[in-house]
Amino acid sequence: MILEGIIEALGESVVLFDIAMVLSVTYYVCLTIAEWKLFVKAGEKGWKSLIPGYNLFVSHHLIGMSHIWFILDIVFWCIEVVLEIVDKTPVWIEETFFSIAIIVTIISEIIHIMKLCYCYTKSERFGIGLFLIPPLFSMILAFDKSEYHPPRAHRKHNEKRNDNIKSV
Repeated sequence: MILEGIIEALGESVVLFDIAMVLSVTYYVCLTIAEWKLFVKAGEKGWKSLIPGYNLFVSHHLIGMSHIWFILDIVFWCIEVVLEIVDKTPVWIEETFFSIAIIVTIISEIIHIMKLCYCYTKSERFGIGLFLIPPLFSMILAFDKSEYHPPRAHRKHNEKRNDNIKSV
């Protein structure tokens, strides 16, 4: 509903539409390059960042974020797509559910960003920049000298595994 209005408004001006398309492609290319590099820094294969959905799952795992958030994101947006497809859904239900989905997504994104900053030893202020201007701060995070430090849960698991290997 909202997206249709934006597309309709942009469709009236070919120049604005072209500018919006170039900015959108640039935005996603920068994010994809940054995510690839962040995956490689964390010891994952870069190609995993190219698969929609799976990249989010892997990212949640790398930063130690509960997979409940991943499941909530997927479920909410799948239901939103279904509500958009079904013509007989009352508008108030669509709008209410869309609002809830947006709130859950924003909360999930804030948690994700802060945990990501923690894993790369960045401050909360850097996290605010990452939330407000994702392409720029993602590229900075990807190409600066910071190193990936797994969350405590991963460290404990790896220490246990190393102890088991040494004892064998």
